[in-house]
Amino acid sequence: MFDLNSMNKTHLDAIREIGNIGAGNAATSLSALLGYPVEIDIPQAELVSIYELDSYYDDPDSVYTAVFASSDNEEPFNFMLLVKEDAVGELVNLLVSKQFGMQMDISTMPQEMVDSALGEIGNILLGSFLNSINGLLGITSGITTPSVTHDMLASILSIVSAMFGQYGDIALVTKSSLNVMAPGKSESESLDANILLASEPQALEKLLKTLGVL
Repeated sequence: MFDLNSMNKTHLDAIREIGNIGAGNAATSLSALLGYPVEIDIPQAELVSIYELDSYYDDPDSVYTAVFASSDNEEPFNFMLLVKEDAVGELVNLLVSKQFGMQMDISTMPQEMVDSALGEIGNILLGSFLNSINGLLGITSGITTPSVTHDMLASILSIVSAMFGQYGDIALVTKSSLNVMAPGKSESESLDANILLASEPQALEKLLKTLGVL
């Protein structure tokens, strides 16, 4: 089995490039969905101890919404969309106003409706990211039905730690940030949606071999 400890700079650069392509596709899809420009940050890819993962992205006690999904092939790629809880309302409002031409107060919306909207956003973004990987591998795979959870970041990332913990004490952590340039917001106030690629060693090994770096 592929050992994550054996990954070098060339391997990590290849993963970052995948993140760049995938985030570009996701940004285009999100922009079309919301009707506003979406910019991407430089993707990250690093090896981190699973015991330090809960504080890698942000304050572990901060509350996030996470949308989980995987590819439906034999060696799946796992994805997570992370959005800070205090930005969820505005993101959902942008979607509702684009689709129905009206603003809604998220506090009056049933939680099932909010989560349904977030699931739709996650399905489109994560599906677009997956399509980039499908294109690189020359395969066809779909995305599973997204699941939505609201929790402290440490609890959300414990799922990733447990997954990598089956194979050792190192996790390959990635982040591709999408910045929604909503109306009336400056660049520093943009809404951030972060896509994490957290795939098991077998899937990563196949991907790196296809790219010719392994």
